[in-house]
Amino acid sequence: MKNFRFVHASDLHLDSPFTSLTELDQAIAGKLRNATITAFDRIIDLCIEREVDFLLVGGDIYDGAYRSLKAQLRFRKGLQRLSDAGISSFVVHGNHDPLDGWVANLEWPEKTHIFGGDTVQAFSVAQSGEEIARVYGISFKTRDVRKNLAKEFQREKGSVFSIGLLHCNVGANTGHEPYAPCTLDDLVKSGMDYWALGHVHTREKLYPRNPMIIYPGNAQGRNPRETGPRGCYLIEVDGRGNPHETFIPVDCVRWLNKEISIDGVATEESLMQLLESQIDVLREEGEGRDVVANFTLVGSGLIHELLRKLDHVEDLVRHFRETAGAESPFVWLNRIEVKTRFEIDIEKRMEETDFLGELLRIIETYRKSPETLTELQQELEVLYGARLTRKLLEAPSQEQMMALLDSAEALCVEKITEDHSR
Repeated sequence: MKNFRFVHASDLHLDSPFTSLTELDQAIAGKLRNATITAFDRIIDLCIEREVDFLLVGGDIYDGAYRSLKAQLRFRKGLQRLSDAGISSFVVHGNHDPLDGWVANLEWPEKTHIFGGDTVQAFSVAQSGEEIARVYGISFKTRDVRKNLAKEFQREKGSVFSIGLLHCNVGANTGHEPYAPCTLDDLVKSGMDYWALGHVHTREKLYPRNPMIIYPGNAQGRNPRETGPRGCYLIEVDGRGNPHETFIPVDCVRWLNKEISIDGVATEESLMQLLESQIDVLREEGEGRDVVANFTLVGSGLIHELLRKLDHVEDLVRHFRETAGAESPFVWLNRIEVKTRFEIDIEKRMEETDFLGELLRIIETYRKSPETLTELQQELEVLYGARLTRKLLEAPSQEQMMALLDSAEALCVEKITEDHSR
């Protein structure tokens, strides 16, 4: 058996707009509008540079049943580049771009194979006149396919390396609509050597080998839930028919979310320095790509009061858009979410004469002298009876006592913070 290689991509969502973005700079908006198309172009570049034998696309090429003419033309252009380079492409349609959606009257390249939706078809792939693989696939005829299409796949007897190309939801994945639902067992029993899946936007290898089953995820993240590297898989099949996978990022804009603690942050200057350092971290994680970021501020600090003023947070966002957003590659700060707490000076709060102040003083007394628990136990015996009290407070260790005191203090702090935020 000959060695060969192919690329597995899915969920391109060509010409899909970025969502959850506000007040975009015109130049940045232009980059984001073309991000999904740029990512697809990088997939085509990868296929040509690595001299692969074919490309697999696992559905949702377009963002909707009414696919834009721009997206269709760019998709055809990419596949034409492959065909001109002698590289075949195999395509199925999914729930976002079913076959009954609007389709422009275009002629597809010679080496492009688009699967129909009536039954599973099989196409042969040859290298120097010798068959090296067979690709089985079926497209969605309509959006709401609830039938288990995986059960219709069956490897032909004596066939070469066999690949199943399918847009589906495997198992109980509640994060996605159950289109073409199937089980892992359904896929394994089909006799395929590799399953090229689509639909789930987070990359995942469901099965290591015999067969290898992979979701490559989408090629370009489009919202805050689609964070981190996005791309496709390069699959290299050795002479014994064993596939070896390599994930290749092709995204041109990367979504990254950061949770940042304000513990110990007391001034505007220190907050600015903290956020600037996180911008630098994001730039590194972007690996030379443009970045769209969301910050979530957590913890407690003296700066909490300032952050409660909405205009100050908006001023911070605008500042970083004007600085980090103006660089190349840019880091566009989409929003800052504030989930911080009021920082409490426990010693100062113990000086208060209200109930919580008195309770904090009692806790501190026991913390400094745990042996006074004996006095507390004697008082409880008078109120509730010795037998029950001894059962509940039987010989607590020093460590247990300190943990109880810490928990009591935490409840006090929570109540003080709640009252302060009103």
